[in-house]
Amino acid sequence: MCGQDRTFTAVEPVILANLDSMSDRDLSHVMYAYGIRGLGNPELHAGFERRLELIVDRLDYPSMFNVIYYLLFRESTNETIWRKIVDNTVA
Repeated sequence: MCGQDRTFTAVEPVILANLDSMSDRDLSHVMYAYGIRGLGNPELHAGFERRLELIVDRLDYPSMFNVIYYLLFRESTNETIWRKIVDNTVA
């Protein structure tokens, strides 16, 4: 993996400030990067899940891949998001 953990920690405030303006695909990449590394403060992950609940039903395949792995890495039990993922997959 590229980058160092301290870089991800330093970038968190920028990500939080721009969370709502990121494209769906960009957000999924950022979520995957933090999830696979096990980094990020609780506020960041709460922001990810809040935004994810709004967009998960319109994600494309690569974004769904990133989001599903993010949720698995985080061991998320957010039933609302998981149900939307299943519904999006079926559709």
